[in-house]
Amino acid sequence: MALLTATACTQRYGATLALDAVDLAVLRGEIHAVVGENGAGKSTLVRLLAGALRPDHGMVQRAAQVRVGWVPQEPDLPTDCTAAEWIFLGEELRGPLRWMRRAAMHVAAASALAAVGSRMTPDTRLGELTASQRKQVQLARAVRQAADVWLLDEPTAVLGDTDALHVFALARALAARGGAVVWVSHRLDEVLRLADRITVLRDGRRVASGPARDFDVATLVRRMVGRDVPAPARVPARPAATVLRVDQLAVGPLRGLSLDVQAGEIVGVAGLVGAGRSALLEAIAGLRRYHGAIDPPPARAGAYAVLLPEDRQRKGLVPTLGLRENIFLPADGWRLRHGAERRDAAAWVARLALRTPGIDAPIDALSGGNQQKALLARALRRAPRLLLLDEPTAGVDVGAKADIHAHIRDLAARGTAVLLASSELSELLSLCNRTLALYGGRVAGTVAGTEANETALGALITGQSIAVRQISSASPDTGHLTPDT
Repeated sequence: MALLTATACTQRYGATLALDAVDLAVLRGEIHAVVGENGAGKSTLVRLLAGALRPDHGMVQRAAQVRVGWVPQEPDLPTDCTAAEWIFLGEELRGPLRWMRRAAMHVAAASALAAVGSRMTPDTRLGELTASQRKQVQLARAVRQAADVWLLDEPTAVLGDTDALHVFALARALAARGGAVVWVSHRLDEVLRLADRITVLRDGRRVASGPARDFDVATLVRRMVGRDVPAPARVPARPAATVLRVDQLAVGPLRGLSLDVQAGEIVGVAGLVGAGRSALLEAIAGLRRYHGAIDPPPARAGAYAVLLPEDRQRKGLVPTLGLRENIFLPADGWRLRHGAERRDAAAWVARLALRTPGIDAPIDALSGGNQQKALLARALRRAPRLLLLDEPTAGVDVGAKADIHAHIRDLAARGTAVLLASSELSELLSLCNRTLALYGGRVAGTVAGTEANETALGALITGQSIAVRQISSASPDTGHLTPDT
């Protein structure tokens, strides 16, 4: 039985055809994944299913009494309320005389947050959260609401593999109870592991749909982009001058952290949500107060370092400006050179295969993945000595991710030092020369070399390797897995 259907849905944004006569049926008891390149129409389709948009042509129908919960891709949350207040916004628990039952709301919010793997307290202000923590608050609100269908748009884009397991379990539980989930994701491995059926969109059209068992990663990629996307090999770093040195840093949850990054080296930073990945990069960039030593000091960060932030909406993009203006922030000098900007912006759009109606298009008219490419263009065009990347491929499709990785490798080959924080262990292991694992406020260990694997790195960021060292006197082979002591 179909709980939710889209029939011949067409949607335009001005001259852009976002969806072209797309059909989709969401069946009871299933997890239905929707995949495609950035700008393929996935988020537009989800908005139609949620009722946030009315299709120009076609129709969306719900079965009788079906309740739909929607978690959009970008966490558009107010900054001045607590997690508990947002989770219950519009559905507050009230007593007989209409007073709010704050204690009961606090307990229920804590349970919803724990269900999605969050370790934050319900009274935490939303303005204090990272993008990944804000995503968890979005998911917690959806969990608490009694919905028959969940529409989850990139629910794990900024969550690590371990944190994502909680969301997988919740999706499976809803389907097992007779509900359904629409799961939009660029992480094709999780799509194949989780989904019962898969629909592939390309250029606004449905190009494939069927049981998940009929697809593999290579097939999905070919359907999405029309070509194979090879996985480039990691380039070993050569010994070079140290570009960044951090000693006994204390910032956010981190205490006593030390690291160094050499010219031409890509160093990864792994950790669960709230482990301090963003706090580390923001301190180096001069955006957070800290204790300890950073050399060169953050006061000089603008002269040698560029940060691509995790939260592109709140800390990266200026929504009132166009694409070209966002790419060229800050201005190169006191005098604007519009002609040169237009030429260079067009070159970056082509170089990053950025889908846009034009270089002056409003930045909020672009898909999330294309907004991410605009931020990356801003960072890459400045050719910094140190590139600080926080979730550089969040919400980016597989083809664009390969292109972004190639650009990062190219910068490193030309001598740029790169410090890269990511929630995807596979991305860190394929791209970085070595990766630091954060756990309990410290560097729990480092993985490096061709024998490094997700099991070793996952054990470090979840504290499993620490527990093993505490109960075992055996000396592990640390040729490629180096626990800190």
